Amino acid sequence: MFPTLQLIIPARRLPADGLEAWNEVLRYNYEGMVAKDPASAYTPGRTLSWLKVKQRTYRQEARGFHQG
Repeated sequence: MFPTLQLIIPARRLPADGLEAWNEVLRYNYEGMVAKDPASAYTPGRTLSWLKVKQRTYRQEARGFHQG
């Protein structure tokens, strides 16, 4: 079917304080952030150790990203 890709995308580390991190997301207009338990290893799928929070009004098109 499709070849398995080993793609690693670097991410910025936000401040440890959640409200300070969210303010940085808003200030730089990031799509959102992932909050994680620092002791947890990555596992695919949904987990309570890794939580994704997105801006409700974020639009990729406004940043020049287009899905195609």
